[in-house]
Amino acid sequence: MDDRTSKFEVQYLPRGFGNTLWNSLRRSILGYDIWWSITWLKIKWAPHEYHIIDWVKESVLNIMLNFKKLRFKINENVEKVQWISQRFKWIGTYEVKDLKLPSWVEVLSDEVYLFEITDSSTELVIDFRLEKWYGYYSMEFLRKRENEEWATDIGLFLIDNDFKLVDYVKYDVEEVIDDFTWWTKDKLILEIKTISPKILPQELLTFAWEVVSSYARLFVFDEAYLDRSVLVDYSELDESKERVTQMEVKTMPIDALPLSERTRNALIKNNILYVEDLEKKRKTELLTMKWVWRKAVDEITQALKNINKSLLG
Repeated sequence: MDDRTSKFEVQYLPRGFGNTLWNSLRRSILGYDIWWSITWLKIKWAPHEYHIIDWVKESVLNIMLNFKKLRFKINENVEKVQWISQRFKWIGTYEVKDLKLPSWVEVLSDEVYLFEITDSSTELVIDFRLEKWYGYYSMEFLRKRENEEWATDIGLFLIDNDFKLVDYVKYDVEEVIDDFTWWTKDKLILEIKTISPKILPQELLTFAWEVVSSYARLFVFDEAYLDRSVLVDYSELDESKERVTQMEVKTMPIDALPLSERTRNALIKNNILYVEDLEKKRKTELLTMKWVWRKAVDEITQALKNINKSLLG
């Protein structure tokens, strides 16, 4: 894993619940990814987005598309809308690292190319608006919201944008057999990759779970009966597993032992299906059975020893 990717594993989920939990978390991570993006941009002396600025390699439209890629983090509790002004005046290529931002604004996007100035007499003044929200702001939505300002201010360019920091979210659900209960359970494997190492996948996962939890509480009614006997807190899993170990180890199937296929089949054909059956057998008795050879007996002895058990006598 790189510094933008983390993998999470959740075990001991009830069978079939892995996909249920995954769908809720994934949709929350992708749908409620709240960060700061640019939704408004103005370039001095540029009347429209198709304008070509003298001595600037990119058109206004290309500059807009480059700024659209940027994501920000604001480290203060400020209003959800912020305006920033930038002035560029030197020959050269400008990237996101060349932005001179207030100390409370942090750029999360890395190595994003913005534009290139090819003449020293050219001065480029760019104002842009940062907004904090989630989902996607379409051009139709922005125009409707800001119809009066957008229609009267020449050179004000609206930018449809989203606010997400997630590059991708992947998952896998595996069915596993509990070593002691022999019930099939789900193991959820979740992999999250962000667009910047400055944002930890753990932050996105924690926020997504808070979103799911907060909405789920809407359906908890005080007068409703809830049978909590079937609910298990994750912190209690180790203790619960220990109790199961003590109660049910005597009916551990033979498949639980790390035996070769040939040895396991030989025991099953001789109607030895559980570990407790083996504990009642002597080595000499096993050697008299069909398909069971001395090498198989040695293998069985070692396998039982690994779980602190042994043959009789």
